[in-house]
Amino acid sequence: MMKALIVYFSQGGSTAKVAESIASGLRGSGYQVDLFNLKDGKPPAAKGYDLFGVGSPTYIYRPSFNILDYLQSLPELTGVPAFAFATSAGIVGHTGNNIRDALAKKGAKDAGYFKAHGACWFIGFLREGYLLKPGAPTKETLDQAESFGRAVVDNIAKSNYGKTPRDPQIKFLFRLQRLLLCRLFVQVMHSWLFFSKKSCDSCGVCVKTCPVGNIKAGKNGRPVWGHKDCLLCFYCELKCPKDAIMSAPHFMPVYRLFAKYVLGLEVAGRYYNRVVLKPGGRVESVSG
Repeated sequence: MMKALIVYFSQGGSTAKVAESIASGLRGSGYQVDLFNLKDGKPPAAKGYDLFGVGSPTYIYRPSFNILDYLQSLPELTGVPAFAFATSAGIVGHTGNNIRDALAKKGAKDAGYFKAHGACWFIGFLREGYLLKPGAPTKETLDQAESFGRAVVDNIAKSNYGKTPRDPQIKFLFRLQRLLLCRLFVQVMHSWLFFSKKSCDSCGVCVKTCPVGNIKAGKNGRPVWGHKDCLLCFYCELKCPKDAIMSAPHFMPVYRLFAKYVLGLEVAGRYYNRVVLKPGGRVESVSG
C-alpha cells in the first residue's frame, strides 16, 4: 500500500480539520496516511513515504515560523510528489507559495495546492470586536478538501503533472506589515513585550497553551517568555483566564490604528461576527 505523510500546524483547529479531510480523500484512494500536528512535537522522518503534504495557517501572510523551520529541516525529496495547503480567514498571502517554494527547493514535485477559510482567533481583531469567518471551515469546504485529496492521487497518476497556479502578490501595505513582523523583529523586540499583570495567579494555562514551549513558569509560577521560538500567535494572551497577559503593541495607539486599517481591508465583503472578547478566549456574539 502506498504511504502518505501530512505534516501541519494547527492551534485553533481549522488547519487540522482540513488536514483530516484531505487525508480522508487520500485514504479513499487507497493510501495509508500518517497525520502529524507540529504542536504535538517532532514528526516522523519524511523518508520512506510515497507522497508528502504540508499545511499551515496564515500568520501575517506567510506560514507559521515552525512550519518554515520544519520545511528547512527536511532532507532531499527528489522526485517525491508533494502538495501544500493553507488556511486563512481572509488574505492567504504567500503562505501557499512559500510552502511550495520550500518543497521545490528540496526537489519535491508539485502534486497540488489547496487553500481554505478558517475562523480567525487573532486577538488583535477580537479586541476590536471582530471574529472573522466564524464556523469556518464549513462542511462544504471540508468536502472540497476531501475531493482535493482524491485529486492529488489522480494528478500523480499522470506523467506530466507539475506546478499549480501561484497565489498573487500581496499589496504593499501587507508586505510592509509582514516585514515589520519578520522573525528577527519578533525575536529581538516583540517577544520581549509580553508581560503578566498583577492579576496573574500562576495557573499555568499560558505555559500549557504555547505550541512551541516558549513560555516557562518562572519565579512564583509566573510566566517567563523566551525570545527565540515565539510564533506571534498570541494564544497565551488570548487563553489567559484572568486576562493577565498583555502584549504591549496591542495597546499602543499607532499599532491599533494600523490594526484597524488592516482589519477594515480584511473584513470588506467577508463574513464575520461582531463579538465581545472575554477572558480565556471566550467570545459573545453581538451580531451576525
